[in-house]
Amino acid sequence: MPPAQTNLQAAAAKAVEDLRGQSVEQLAWLGAAPAGEAVHLRVLDELLQVDLGEGLVRTGRGDDVRPEWRILVLHYLAVRVQPAACPPEITFAHLPDGLVYARNYEGRVIRRLCATAGRDEASLRAAAAALNARPAAGGTVAFDLDVFPRVSVRLVWHAGDDELPPSASVLLPRNVESLLCVEDIVVLSEQLVSRLCGKPF
Repeated sequence: MPPAQTNLQAAAAKAVEDLRGQSVEQLAWLGAAPAGEAVHLRVLDELLQVDLGEGLVRTGRGDDVRPEWRILVLHYLAVRVQPAACPPEITFAHLPDGLVYARNYEGRVIRRLCATAGRDEASLRAAAAALNARPAAGGTVAFDLDVFPRVSVRLVWHAGDDELPPSASVLLPRNVESLLCVEDIVVLSEQLVSRLCGKPF
């Protein structure tokens, strides 16, 4: 698995530094809207407020988001490229840098999902609806979720039976590594499961 951020404060400081000098045009392309000295960015079901100078990220209620979400948002807003849109269609294991970490990803994301919000269809439907998910094709049920304006994922869930538990896949855009590094993709997937479980930003 990619090494965990052992110093989230240092990671956030580096993310703020990387964000400096980002153009207004690129921020707009990434889906950020000016809001005084800050910008608003839609993340799942929440419109977050981002102070670009200080690198602070808050919810609409003014609460600071957790460090993992703060770093993900800052990294996303620091992206300098504009790749063409791609639908969510590949698994983490199919990413160029993902295969070696696929087994751990399965445990930290997929198995956790199926043991919590995805333990049954009704729970998953309710959790997905709370995050503004859209119905999609695949599995017993499937949902598309816009984690960031330019990063959508598809959650494909298969019901279990008397012999097998539920299973799931998280599908990612083929070009997601042009927007987020592999470590961020892992953290994003974990944090998405947390939000499906009802945990706050």
